[in-house]
Amino acid sequence: AGSGIGKGIARALTTEGCHVVVADIDDTAAKAAAAELSGSGVQAIGALCDVSSRSDVEALAEFAWTEFGHVDIMVNNAGVISPMHRTVNVEERDARWVLEVNVLGTLFGCSVFGRRFIEQGTPAHILNTGSENSFGVPHTGAVMYTASKHAVLGLTDVLRGELPDFIGVSILCPGMVRTNLAGAVQHRPERFGGPIPSRPGAGPMLGLDPDEVGRRAVEGIKRRDFYVVTHPPVRELVEERAAEIAAAF
Repeated sequence: AGSGIGKGIARALTTEGCHVVVADIDDTAAKAAAAELSGSGVQAIGALCDVSSRSDVEALAEFAWTEFGHVDIMVNNAGVISPMHRTVNVEERDARWVLEVNVLGTLFGCSVFGRRFIEQGTPAHILNTGSENSFGVPHTGAVMYTASKHAVLGLTDVLRGELPDFIGVSILCPGMVRTNLAGAVQHRPERFGGPIPSRPGAGPMLGLDPDEVGRRAVEGIKRRDFYVVTHPPVRELVEERAAEIAAAF
């Protein structure tokens, strides 16, 4: 939540009066975002967390409960995309990086916080960030990102059937959003090949304002929607995929 959609969701939550822990693999960005969001009776605290490490996620949960006494909402938003390659040319380290952040990171968040929510026994909510790619929109050149977002939908769908009714579950599925997703490679851990410097002139993607996505995500949490969608044109692609599947039968 140091930037992008995560920061947009954190901003929307603080607008609703929530205290937030702003977690990011970039500690500087997390603390800067927290400083920006604090005020008017709302507390925002920055925290370092590599979601591909379960021990980091466990430490994040312990930190959040220690600071606030209880937690009501968990947002699994961390996501990365590897350099563009055709499927046949994808490197194993890139594939593992995307899967461990986007899928295992989401799993760790659901598991660690979900267990604590069950023990806490009060209304709570888990929001996982998927993508238009979760609906079957293939991102040419980004096979592992597309596959990871399919997996996040499957994981979230199973989760909602397993948790008690007092814990809501949602999946946010945006289209293009004005974030620095491609810049995630600057923070790639050494075990996945290390950082890759940004290309000269590279900047945020074009798309919807992440603060608007954040507002819609929080509206979805309040309504306890399972699917939280933000880009109406994606509906046409979903309908095309559904028609293709129906025709196959």
